[in-house]
Amino acid sequence: MIDWTRMISQSDQASAELAARRATMLCSRLQGRLTLGPKVCAVLDAMAADPATPWAMRETITGARDWHRLSQTIDELGWLLEFTDEAMDGLFEQAMKVEV
Repeated sequence: MIDWTRMISQSDQASAELAARRATMLCSRLQGRLTLGPKVCAVLDAMAADPATPWAMRETITGARDWHRLSQTIDELGWLLEFTDEAMDGLFEQAMKVEV
């Protein structure tokens, strides 16, 4: 007999796989910046120079060694840049391929 209550939908499975992938997404700040390019990095640098930007965000922009996809600060940074979750996933997927 099949226990239908224990069946996992394709949508639930895809969500679980995405969550597992995001948990392993890590890139260096340099990899991230090289992937973002000069225009977006100019925006980041302006944020870092703006005293109105919260101190923790300024420190993340200028000095973080690594960026973790599930970091609350990186999530907020993506929001400030008006990146969707999909765009942030794409950033990390591309950045992790950059060899430096």
